[in-house]
Amino acid sequence: MRLNTDLRADGAILLTTLIWGSTFVVAREVLDYWPPLSYLAVRMTLATLVFVAIFPKRVVEAGRGVWRAGATLGLLIGVGFVGQTVGLLYTTPSKSAFITGLTTPLVPFVAYALLRARPGRENLVGVVLASVGGVLILAPAEGVGVNTGDLVTLGTTALFAAHITLMSVYARRHDVRQLSVVQIAVAAGLTVAAWLAVWMWGALSGAGQLPSALARELAPLVWNASVAWQLVYLSLVATIATFLLWTWGQARMPATHAAIIFSLEPVFATLFAVLWRGPGQWMGGRANVGALLILAGVIVSELRWGEAEKAGAGGPESEGGVRGGAD
Repeated sequence: MRLNTDLRADGAILLTTLIWGSTFVVAREVLDYWPPLSYLAVRMTLATLVFVAIFPKRVVEAGRGVWRAGATLGLLIGVGFVGQTVGLLYTTPSKSAFITGLTTPLVPFVAYALLRARPGRENLVGVVLASVGGVLILAPAEGVGVNTGDLVTLGTTALFAAHITLMSVYARRHDVRQLSVVQIAVAAGLTVAAWLAVWMWGALSGAGQLPSALARELAPLVWNASVAWQLVYLSLVATIATFLLWTWGQARMPATHAAIIFSLEPVFATLFAVLWRGPGQWMGGRANVGALLILAGVIVSELRWGEAEKAGAGGPESEGGVRGGAD
């Protein structure tokens, strides 16, 4: 048994996870002032414009293969973000994050279904530990039920699992910057289109004809210093920086391994929520055990068991196909 040596890639995914953990509480603050589609449309559009300004040549040189891959990933992450953000209106940041963390047990099955990829034993053990941890946190405590926001968030986990799986394939075939900006641009286009569709619906039929959740999108946007810096953080750090780190890191590991590291996201989210919004965000003793099991799953996934691993089983190629150039 030995430690996985590509710690730089693990570090990139871990830093991405840490930053994303902070976004649950920051985004929840923005949602106190802005409706979900408005927030996501501005966040993703701002990130796209800044990305294009930083890497204009890379964007111009992106080929059809990059656009096909980026469009697929962008649609998955865009719809996932919308569902996750809507769910966040009705549940707490920490609970939303832990439900999202249940993406982890889905990834090995999605990877096998899409790629016929068999994860290594250390990843399977890690998935079991992380999954049990997630169940301990998600299972309703006495007097606390599962609400609409929990169910909407749970529905996004399949999209995120498919995204993580396909990212392991496409991140090796295409330039990191090109693939990142195309994903963000497609997600931006999706959220802007949805936002405009709601506005047109409201204009044609009247705000009173819209479902209450969509009627919020017609309200004037509140601008203040707090909202401004939060949008800048969410667009530049939590979108541009994380997509670059994520794409680079996942090109060097299997999807299942990445998913296990991502399962730390709810742990970070809870810590940020407690620091930001107070101890009321802490979910109790059972959740602490669940968090420790998730951490144990991540540590176990860092180990390589048996000689078969030296031949490439469980390595990046096992879930991502062979390396190749852009289509």
